[in-house]
Amino acid sequence: MMYFMKKYSKTFYLLVISFLILIFFIVPNLRSSINIKNINTITKETVSNNAVFTSTVVSSVVAKPFTILIVPGHDTNTGGASFRGIYERDLVVDVANTISTLLSQNPLYKVIIARDKQNWNPIFADYFTNNKQAILDFKNEHQAAYKLLVASGQEKVVPDMGEHNLATPKTAIELYGINKWADENNIDLIIHLHFNNSTRINVKLPGSHHGFDMFIPQKQSVNAATSRIVAEDIYKELENKFSPEAPGYYNSLFEDHSLIALGASNTLTKPAMLIEYAFIYEKILQTNTSREQTLEQMAQQTVKGIQDYVNSISLRN
Repeated sequence: MMYFMKKYSKTFYLLVISFLILIFFIVPNLRSSINIKNINTITKETVSNNAVFTSTVVSSVVAKPFTILIVPGHDTNTGGASFRGIYERDLVVDVANTISTLLSQNPLYKVIIARDKQNWNPIFADYFTNNKQAILDFKNEHQAAYKLLVASGQEKVVPDMGEHNLATPKTAIELYGINKWADENNIDLIIHLHFNNSTRINVKLPGSHHGFDMFIPQKQSVNAATSRIVAEDIYKELENKFSPEAPGYYNSLFEDHSLIALGASNTLTKPAMLIEYAFIYEKILQTNTSREQTLEQMAQQTVKGIQDYVNSISLRN
């Protein structure tokens, strides 16, 4: 026994010393070189402040922002409703800017506005110029495909629930171009902003119609289902502060298959809607103070509706 201990004691002591060196010197240095703080688990708080997160927090990966394209209706200098020096084409830019300001406070959202009061966003100005033929081809191909669906009985032509002015050729190209660009750039939501007007004998006097209306793709459209979900969320928030033109259960939420803005002929795969916030001659828009307050509140309620929808996505995931 003594012989055995003498024979292996040196080896035993060497093993003990090696183990101690490993514990006290090598491991700490190894931990330091890895820099543990750089491989922290993504927490719910971290992710929720930056992007959409999944319900499995540990395996969450920061996603791209929820990207919204806001299209103020009509052109920069022409078109749209007007009443006593108040122009729809300017009001919608004010609402769009407020929506963008409010949403941009949260990095979860990214907002792109198609134009301001003077010019188209350079993204779209260049796109319309450089891709005119491609936009025409895009329009023609989708219209031809849609006609085949109708001819084969896969889709039915359903009368629109509202009346609209026909788009000029220039406006049509711009709207189809926006649809093409939106799908190419994976936009999550497209909202067209408008104010309404009504036919009346004396256009210098207010009309009898009041309230907001919303339009979404007809239920056969490829983007119809999601569009309705988002629109209903925004509708409910608007209804908390403003009256719809037709009171009742979503009675002012109309389906439409011919509006290019909504993806006519299946030219949009992402959710889209058109909001008519009020009639241009309504009292709430006639003084500077009242108008500013009203436009800001319209933007706030729209933002709340968008947030309701995005939050519901996060919960479902």
